[in-house]
Amino acid sequence: MEPTFYIQKPELSFLELSKPIVFFDLETTGVDTVNDRIVELCAVRVNPDGTQQEVHLLLNPTISIPVAASAVHGITDEMVVDKPTFEEKVDELAQLFTGCDLGGYNIKKFDVPVLMQEFLRFKKHPIKYSEVKLVDAMAIYHHKEKRDLSAAVKFYCQREHDGAHSAKADVLATIDILKRQLLMYDDLKPNTSFLHDYVGIGNLVDFSGRFIRDDAGRIVFNFGKHYGKEACTERDYLKWMMDSDFNADTKQVATRIYWNCIWEDQIKAWLSTNKLTQSYEMISALYTTVKFEEAVFPFAILREGAKLKVSYLVEPPATYTFVHQDAVDILLGILDSRLSGENK
Repeated sequence: MEPTFYIQKPELSFLELSKPIVFFDLETTGVDTVNDRIVELCAVRVNPDGTQQEVHLLLNPTISIPVAASAVHGITDEMVVDKPTFEEKVDELAQLFTGCDLGGYNIKKFDVPVLMQEFLRFKKHPIKYSEVKLVDAMAIYHHKEKRDLSAAVKFYCQREHDGAHSAKADVLATIDILKRQLLMYDDLKPNTSFLHDYVGIGNLVDFSGRFIRDDAGRIVFNFGKHYGKEACTERDYLKWMMDSDFNADTKQVATRIYWNCIWEDQIKAWLSTNKLTQSYEMISALYTTVKFEEAVFPFAILREGAKLKVSYLVEPPATYTFVHQDAVDILLGILDSRLSGENK
C-alpha cells in the first residue's frame, strides 16, 4: 500500500494517539451484517508518529449486487466483475487493521460487524472486540445535533457533501467532521479512549446487542429463550452461539464470556483448595505477586510469553497457569474484593 496523504500532515495533531487508528467506510451488497458482502472499502490509517496509509478498493463480492443497493452507492455487478475479491486482499487488509482503533461514521452497528464478518470467513481476526476503541463521528454528532452525514458536513464544514454514499467521500468527510467537532466543543478531548467512552454503547457488551449488563453489572442474554439470564449459567448455549451464524463480534464476546466463566471456576477452586484467602497477609502477598509480577513469599511467579505461572510454595508446589489477561484480572478482582472486605 503506497502512502498517500488525504489528511494533511500539519493537521495530524488533531488527535492524541497511543496506537494507530483506521478511519474507514464500506459500501455493501445490503444491510445484513452476517450475509452481505463488501463492494467498496476506503480506509485511512493514521499512526501515532504522524505517518499514514490509505487503501481504496472496489471488491468483487462473489454474489450479485441487488438493484436496491446499487441505487444507493452506484456500484453494479459490471463495475466489480474484474475486481479482486476480499479473500485476495484479506492478508493486506488484516495487516492494515491489526492493532488499531477504529474511526468512522455510524460504524458501530454496521461497518465494524460487517468487516469482522468478512475477516472471519477467512479465519482472520485483526479486530479484537475487547481491545479496540471506536471513534464514531456520527454518534458524537447525534449526541450534539441529531442529523445525518450530509447534514453534518453542511453544519460543521459549511459545504455540501459531494459524493455521498461513495466510501472515499464518506470517510474523508468523517475525518473533516471529527476535526471540526474537536475544535467546536470544549468538552471533547482529542484522544480515542475519551471519544470511545463519550458515546459509549451503554449497557451493551457486543456491538450487535446480544449481550448486555444488568443493573448489577452482570452479563446477561438480551435475546431468545434465555433472555435476562446471566450468561455464565448457560454455558452450553454460549458454546452453541460460538459455532452458530451470529455476527463475528457476538461470537468473539460469547467465546470470551465462556472462557471467563471457566477460568473463574478454576481460580476459585485453586484458591479454596490451597486455602489462599483465609488471611489478609496471604491475600495481600498473592495480590502483590500477580499485580506487579514480583514474587512475594510464599509465592513464585514466572512469565512465559502470554502465560503467567503462579506457584504457592508448598510441597509439592500448587501452581496455576493464567493463559490470558482476563484470567489474571479475574483473580485480581476476587482478591481485591477480599482485601476491601478485610479493611472494612
